[in-house]
Amino acid sequence: MNKLDKDTLIDHQILLVHREIAHKLIEQPDLIEQVEEKLEQRFAQGLVYYGVYISWQGIIELKEDVHHLAQQLCENTKEMNKLRRNSPFVGLLSDSELEKLYASQEPIEN
Repeated sequence: MNKLDKDTLIDHQILLVHREIAHKLIEQPDLIEQVEEKLEQRFAQGLVYYGVYISWQGIIELKEDVHHLAQQLCENTKEMNKLRRNSPFVGLLSDSELEKLYASQEPIEN
């Protein structure tokens, strides 16, 4: 598998996780507070570049319209693929939710 294929596969898997996160946020919009806190902590610790921080802030600001926030979170663009690789939304799914998600996916052949 070449690097491009591997990156595409990784982006696809990350997108699937974020789609599941989006569903959970629609059901439990109060979880967005945890995301805000995590983003602030990661930025304060120097783990997130300013541009990434600002981009995530712009998405999080959509919290009053959680469906729009979820739509933005799942947008399938180069920019969002790159941004999702530094997502403050990680950790919102439990291990069992992730296992269920991965188990439901078709295996990908090399």
